[in-house]
Amino acid sequence: MNDSETNAPKGSRRKTGLLALGAAAVVLVGGFGIAKASGFGPMMSHAYGGHHAAMAHDFVEFRLAKALDKVNASDEQKQQIKAIVNAGFAKHEGMAAQHAALCAQLGAALSGPTVDRAALEAARVAAVAKMDERSKEIAKSLGDIAEVLTPAQRAQLAQLHQQHAD
Repeated sequence: MNDSETNAPKGSRRKTGLLALGAAAVVLVGGFGIAKASGFGPMMSHAYGGHHAAMAHDFVEFRLAKALDKVNASDEQKQQIKAIVNAGFAKHEGMAAQHAALCAQLGAALSGPTVDRAALEAARVAAVAKMDERSKEIAKSLGDIAEVLTPAQRAQLAQLHQQHAD
């Protein structure tokens, strides 16, 4: 830590920690979606369908339950947050079909007698637009979740995140 960080007001450090927590979550979840959409790794090709989707959902619920327990979230808060998370997962159920369509587009553009660069660019533009849409949905969900928690709980989560990062 540099001198300016150690001398920063306590509220400023909390705000920075909370922003870092939100940014990390967006990057993590968004990165998973980006990797899925671009087909990185054999596991990723099935991540939004079948048992991998269920595993991802279970993992998120497990980690979320632990975090909410650490900040003494009420049962009502836990239920509200669980509903937000479940709605987010439901919105992304169609990604496997979208991924298959993107793969078919790319395959067609690359397998002809000449490379169809216009089709490649169109597929890239569509994929980036979809990632942007998904990242906005994730950011909205994070904001919705944060609003369920009290300011003290959010500050405690940010502090726990910072301790974990250190």
